[in-house]
Amino acid sequence: MARVGTSLVEVARRCSVSQSTVSRVLNNAKHGRFSVSPEVRARIVKTARELNYRPSIAARNLAVSKTNLVAVLGIQGFWSDRVGPLEEAINVLAEKLDREGYEICVQFMSLRHGAFELPPLRVDGVVAAGPSRPEEVQALEDADIPYVSLDGVAGKRGLQVVPDDAGGTWIAARHLYDLGHRRIAYMDHPSVAVSHPSVLNRREAFKRAAKKLGFEIPVMHLARLAPDAPWDTYYRPFLQESVVEGRATAVLSYSHYGALSLLRTAHDMGLNVPADFSLACFNNEPVLALAVPSITAVELPSVPMGQMAADLLLREMAGKTSVETRCMKLEEKLIVRESTAPPAAGRA
Repeated sequence: MARVGTSLVEVARRCSVSQSTVSRVLNNAKHGRFSVSPEVRARIVKTARELNYRPSIAARNLAVSKTNLVAVLGIQGFWSDRVGPLEEAINVLAEKLDREGYEICVQFMSLRHGAFELPPLRVDGVVAAGPSRPEEVQALEDADIPYVSLDGVAGKRGLQVVPDDAGGTWIAARHLYDLGHRRIAYMDHPSVAVSHPSVLNRREAFKRAAKKLGFEIPVMHLARLAPDAPWDTYYRPFLQESVVEGRATAVLSYSHYGALSLLRTAHDMGLNVPADFSLACFNNEPVLALAVPSITAVELPSVPMGQMAADLLLREMAGKTSVETRCMKLEEKLIVRESTAPPAAGRA
């Protein structure tokens, strides 16, 4: 059985050629004065395949101007209960870049460096996953490397693909209003530590929808949580102030995770969805269809976002992006399920 990780030296020795010849053949070099007979080329390729030889990315980076490597930055980690539209978009983007011949490397957030600092390897392009503030992408702005911000902010040099959160908030609020709800609460992101643009965009869009449609927002005095506080302490006080005391007949949640937590907490408090209040949220994740009742949700355009980000980055790396396409905003849509209904007669 061929061993894994065979060196270029071994391939060259078995073929009785120089290491540079092996390197050029396996990298399909066709420039300069380099030439090799078809027989030697075939022998090198056959030997490399038999020995399961794979070129070192680090070594290749030192020798070529184009690395065919794209870095994904800003990923905190993978948790089964926190996967959302951004992770789905990155998956689609990675698949498309892979089909174009690019290798993908993911650099997780670390206390030792900034979330969007460049990786130690040379790369042709960067995907910044959800940066919140312009200063976070300053290192990418200073580097001469194409980058795309996926569901986040971007600098003057960066490309940007974002969902239309204001539009998504409007269609959710309008759906609840059309059902007859005139007192609607909004459950914001519970932590004060989050500064992602979607937090402010959805919050402000909800206020504008209330003013335009004419529904009331219950007045609450619920403080958001400290960065290290458990989220589970937030949901019962929220329902108590918004639904029980504030008489809201519907709630729009910032996220699917929050909506599922509200659904569970409502059950524990003896509240019924949608009899006591209707519930809708952002992020149409598959688990929402499995809840009882299934939850109405604003679906973010994860797949189109990933495809668009890949297209823009490929064009930028090829030097073909125009100024007009540096920021793309994609529409969201509403998936209506069992958790939203007209308010009960006694609460309307």
